[in-house]
Amino acid sequence: MGRRLARIVNTDLKAEPVESNAAGRSIFFRRNTLGAQVHAALRNDIIAGRLAPRAMLSEQEIAAGFRISRTPVREAMIKLAEEGLVEIFPQYGSFVAPIKLREVFDSQFAREALECAAVDKAIDRLDELQEQQLKAVIGRQRASLDLSQREAFFRADDDMHMLILSIAGHGTAWQFVETAKVQMDRVRHLAISIVRKQAAILNEHEAVVDRLLARDRSGAVDAMRTHLRAIFSSIEMLRCKKNDYFVEEDSALPTGDQRAAMPSRQSRKYVKSKTRAREVNQQGGQRDDV
Repeated sequence: MGRRLARIVNTDLKAEPVESNAAGRSIFFRRNTLGAQVHAALRNDIIAGRLAPRAMLSEQEIAAGFRISRTPVREAMIKLAEEGLVEIFPQYGSFVAPIKLREVFDSQFAREALECAAVDKAIDRLDELQEQQLKAVIGRQRASLDLSQREAFFRADDDMHMLILSIAGHGTAWQFVETAKVQMDRVRHLAISIVRKQAAILNEHEAVVDRLLARDRSGAVDAMRTHLRAIFSSIEMLRCKKNDYFVEEDSALPTGDQRAAMPSRQSRKYVKSKTRAREVNQQGGQRDDV
């Protein structure tokens, strides 16, 4: 997380220079953008599972880790709470929010409706260049079929879905998908630990693309639907070992593959990274004293 924040801090934010580093370069930042940077770093770590559901988040430790004051951290926490990624309990503490199954099911429902329609429409619009693009993105995902390349694997995963929407003529719809799939993405990242899960995802993607290239309308739609519904079985497997990561928000939950059980609460402490603090400091981050 420190490297990402360090890279962001070391950009030109068009503010007054506050300090020069050893090389004599001025470091630029503003408090509001610093809060946004902390928000982005924590948000990415929560979605990717590096900060586990129900983990305790200490404003003081996070601020010390980034070598900043608590103000931008507090601002980031409030925004994360608004997004449903953090829970703040006054006089008690802040915690990474559990994964909300209702939101996972809702986002899956929306994605299935939207992306199956996109596949159906893409069949009529697919040209030779787009065929090559689909083959290329599958090739990139196949090349990153290793846990050590998990980030590249997920980028290729999203790229395939985004490309199909673009081929269908609705590329900007991906913005709505990204907003809706936050809780779904948390499940996707956790599910990568399931044995042979990456290979299964790749096989599902290959089936979608194969049917698209064959101009098999019903086959392509069915392949996309099967792929997007695979998250239900992932949830069932994850809950066998990590049931406390999930929470039900109402009684109107799906049945069958979508059923869920109430979790128990378990807190995990967020551990400050000295390496992160050192990297931020070396790249030009400094305390934003209030």
